[in-house]
Amino acid sequence: MNSPTLGDRKAATRKGPQQSLLTTLLVASFLAIFAVSVVPAGEPAQWSLSYDAGYRDDNRAYAGGSEIMHIVSHQGKLYAANGYWMDAHWVIPPDAKKQSAQVLRLDKSDGTWQVDLEMGSTNGYDLRYMKGNILKSVTFSYGADGKSLPEPVNLLVMAAGATFERGGAVSAWVRNDVDGKWNHTIVRHGANTGGIRWVPRDMEVYRDTVTGVERLILLLGNPGVVSGVYDPTLPGKIRWEPVLEYPFPEVGSVTTRPLGIVQANDSLLFSVDDAILRRNDGSRPSYTEILRLADDVDTDVGGIRGLTAIKNPNGLGESVLFLWAPGGRSTSQVKRLDPDGKGGYTMHDEASMMDLMKKHLAVDVTYTLGAHNMMYPIRHPESGELVHLIGFQGNLGGKNVLQWAGSRLYGGALYAIRKADQTYSVHEVNNTYATGKTALVSPRAFCLSPFGDNQLFIGGHDASNRISDDMAWICKAPVSVTLGLQQGLDAQEKRRELVVEGRLQEGPVYELRIYKANQDRFEHLITRFREYTDRIFARHNMEALGYWVPTDGTTRQKRRIIYVLKHPSRYDAYANWTHFTNDREWQKVLDMPTFRGLLAEKPTSIFMTETEYSDSFVNSNDKTDSVFELRFCTCNEGKLDALNARFRDTAINLFEKHKMTNVGYWTPFDPPENQNTLIYMLRHESREQAEANWKALLNDPKWKQVDHDSQKNGELLERPPERIFLKPLDISANAFPSK
Repeated sequence: MNSPTLGDRKAATRKGPQQSLLTTLLVASFLAIFAVSVVPAGEPAQWSLSYDAGYRDDNRAYAGGSEIMHIVSHQGKLYAANGYWMDAHWVIPPDAKKQSAQVLRLDKSDGTWQVDLEMGSTNGYDLRYMKGNILKSVTFSYGADGKSLPEPVNLLVMAAGATFERGGAVSAWVRNDVDGKWNHTIVRHGANTGGIRWVPRDMEVYRDTVTGVERLILLLGNPGVVSGVYDPTLPGKIRWEPVLEYPFPEVGSVTTRPLGIVQANDSLLFSVDDAILRRNDGSRPSYTEILRLADDVDTDVGGIRGLTAIKNPNGLGESVLFLWAPGGRSTSQVKRLDPDGKGGYTMHDEASMMDLMKKHLAVDVTYTLGAHNMMYPIRHPESGELVHLIGFQGNLGGKNVLQWAGSRLYGGALYAIRKADQTYSVHEVNNTYATGKTALVSPRAFCLSPFGDNQLFIGGHDASNRISDDMAWICKAPVSVTLGLQQGLDAQEKRRELVVEGRLQEGPVYELRIYKANQDRFEHLITRFREYTDRIFARHNMEALGYWVPTDGTTRQKRRIIYVLKHPSRYDAYANWTHFTNDREWQKVLDMPTFRGLLAEKPTSIFMTETEYSDSFVNSNDKTDSVFELRFCTCNEGKLDALNARFRDTAINLFEKHKMTNVGYWTPFDPPENQNTLIYMLRHESREQAEANWKALLNDPKWKQVDHDSQKNGELLERPPERIFLKPLDISANAFPSK
């Protein structure tokens, strides 16, 4: 009889010092072996759903997320870091405040995860953090002076990156385990020009073999590597150095974000791009390249992932495992570096996740990605050997019922188990994926239960540029099940229904967008719209109401395209843009040399709702010599209703009287602008006629009376309206055909 499965939804530690981690794992695994290694007879082994994003916790905090980034055991409890990439709570939050990443806490194995840290509301600078980039329980045994501490100090540290206009920052929070509060520090901040991404990825406690100072080494993203020392006088207990360890002073940044850091053979190693570097200890440390694979690397994927130290299978010392994922052609090849006895390493290929996936599923696999974090070590309860778990994901060729809807990704959560003899086996969270089961997609984090129940917690999902509202998950199962020693039944819990806020489903919604072209690229931008963009918009339910370019202004001001789209709702707009950006033809267009580097800055996007008096108009844009006027009115506080009343009751009729055709009136969708802004568009017969029309209106006695009467209780506008005169592009011949 088939067991119940996770139900459908509507929408589709690592170590501190390595020795400390190995000791902890050995002890935990040893205890697990002599506790309950298999489920007692008569009690069927079972997968279960520990965390299902999308609910209010005991304190009414929203517990959601599109992804689980990390799971960490700390002081007898479990903590997990989530992320909100491709989640509506980040992209289109109901209150216009992006929902930041969180740290979740589990107090007992069968308990409910609680929000322990809200990163967005606890940083003091109103920064927002899309992902909980790295969460780790670290232990300091030595102070900033290199002397041994009276007692080791164990800290739970969270690091995450925030972006803002032309800049970025990396923050660190340290938990006070006495009062449960988190202390925040800005570790580093700066510009994000030139592709700089402030995305921390990993951290490691390491004692310098020359100075004796113990440091927490943190990978910041493209800015490089920074370190901090234990300082008991600070609220956060970590004093971050003002100077980077790497790449300063040689260069300003690294080309690709560093992805992994590990200790092996009394040295610290980290990976960046297609290389692994070793730290040269001392008061002014430097780094030496020990491996370069000499291959192009995709910035988003990053190259060398999941650095993990293991016992050298061929002699003394430690070997280093890593997964090589250079980009879109990645097969996720696991490679091993063995010490050569001369201070270097020899490289060996072990297994390809693509080959393992093909064999496991018996389907064509075109791409794989794995090792989001380290390869998780756990003691095998029968053999006593240390095995490693490697989460991975992959694209299936063609159309396949096993794909996560709307993507090419396999819907199940695959992980490989590597044994010490270098053999691999493939397993799945919640058993083999099948039609009707909820897509899990990718296991990213593994953690042995601290609750003495011999369970392994596994969490994940990878949004992969697809809508992933509340798709973060954590499952658990007995270690014997996760290691394939015992069959486990499917989880009985059904995942909750996705709930979209009512306002986000109302429509239609309009979107005003403004693109500014780089010098000498304006005609190329127009060509892209004419030959590709407009057609691909239509493919994804994005109705283009018109495209215009300015008639007035400086040369730079004229290098703009302004257009309006119509979407069924704000949520549909979010979905439409996601589908558009993932459109294969559009992605090929972006790769065309002619269309690279077109924009001078990020496009302006304003979502709008139509006023109740706007939908009475029927307009045609078939006169290509017409001139349009786009106007932005910003009201004084509390005056928007009065301004709308003036337009509704009188102004629109006076506009028509003076040869100004009403095209549309909108208010922004999002606060605070939806409380003080009116945007509208008029049409004139020509640019010269526009000036004449306004002159006639302003001299009209009735207008003067309306203007006076409407401002008896105070001026309506905070400042004079901003206006842009526009002429339609040839692809706008039928703009605003009807309402």
